[in-house]
Amino acid sequence: MTHRDDVVAFLTAATLSRVEVDRFLDPEVPAWARFDPELGYLPNDARVPDNVDGAVSEYRYGPWGERLQVNHPDRTARINTYGDSFTQCHQVSDGQTWQEVLAAHFLEPIRNFGVGGFGVFQAVRRLWRVEGTEASAPNILLNIYFDDHYRNLDAYRLLRLGKWWREYDLSLPTSMFHANPWTHVRIDPATGVVTVRDNPCPTPESLYDLCDTDFMMECFGDDFVVEKLVADQTGDYGYVARYEDLSGALGVRLEPGGDHRAAAHALWERSAFSATAQILGELRRDLESAGKRLLVLLTYPGSAVAEFLAGGRRPDAPVLESLRNLGIPFVDGLRLHADDYQSFSLSPQGYVDRYYTDHYTPLGNVNFAFMIKDRLVDWLRPAPPAYRDLDR
Repeated sequence: MTHRDDVVAFLTAATLSRVEVDRFLDPEVPAWARFDPELGYLPNDARVPDNVDGAVSEYRYGPWGERLQVNHPDRTARINTYGDSFTQCHQVSDGQTWQEVLAAHFLEPIRNFGVGGFGVFQAVRRLWRVEGTEASAPNILLNIYFDDHYRNLDAYRLLRLGKWWREYDLSLPTSMFHANPWTHVRIDPATGVVTVRDNPCPTPESLYDLCDTDFMMECFGDDFVVEKLVADQTGDYGYVARYEDLSGALGVRLEPGGDHRAAAHALWERSAFSATAQILGELRRDLESAGKRLLVLLTYPGSAVAEFLAGGRRPDAPVLESLRNLGIPFVDGLRLHADDYQSFSLSPQGYVDRYYTDHYTPLGNVNFAFMIKDRLVDWLRPAPPAYRDLDR
């Protein structure tokens, strides 16, 4: 088979059934997300059996789309948080999020605009939607999970999640369909600059195009991310030779006659990290112009935490370098976990199991809240009400 044949086979297997789309769009079916023409989807009130011990998590949202505020909803919020599922706090109920833990402790509300599955680009697009409304706040926390860099590039993230997620969705009484196409970015191979690409399925009806393999080939057959996904399955990385311009823009060396496996990963990773750096640079400038302050929180999967505890390896050193070069303050979740780990006599995996399912457990959110607490107290001006008038 040729590489093109492999792409056809991949996209044929990824073609949706109409039942899957029907379920997402049917207003009578309980659903975790609802359609959005730019961002693909936004969170929806839902109950999902995904909490610890299989307990039900309740997800509810307020008038601006923020996760339900449990602590101090009657007080003026001066902190808005954005990001993906580690911001939304997937797999825990309202009141069990790290924002609500801190809100109770700080004696002031913290709004949660996280959306599970979003990348840095999508989170920032939502940020500007909210910051143009009465829900605007002077202090912005942008939480970036490790996979969020790669999500910047996904035209259709469900292709990367794979069939297992589709089967999981159909197994639940509440639809978990999401990761549908959205507005995304790519790196211009001529300039190395981020370019924005529109959502290829910008209406609810257009989601049915995802049930047509001919459309899938036309829309995603030459997609940069799809080609890497197919190559990872087949071991044929010859497609990389067509990305010579992008390789030059990102400083990736293509060895003549090589299998290009390493180059393929480097192109994908450097594209993702470069996109994040450029998005954050623009965000910092625009927030400063609007009189707002930005703090970036870095969070990681349990596997990355265990690996860092065991050997000190981190997967995103270029991102930290970019944040320092941009002058953006940040909180390094890996380093915080390493410091916390010193208080335990556990294996790295045993430590991770205390705080994680796929996301932070309720206990994990409490731990994260108090790991970042001191940094937030020092960063906020003035300090949170619970810490004002103290001799610090």
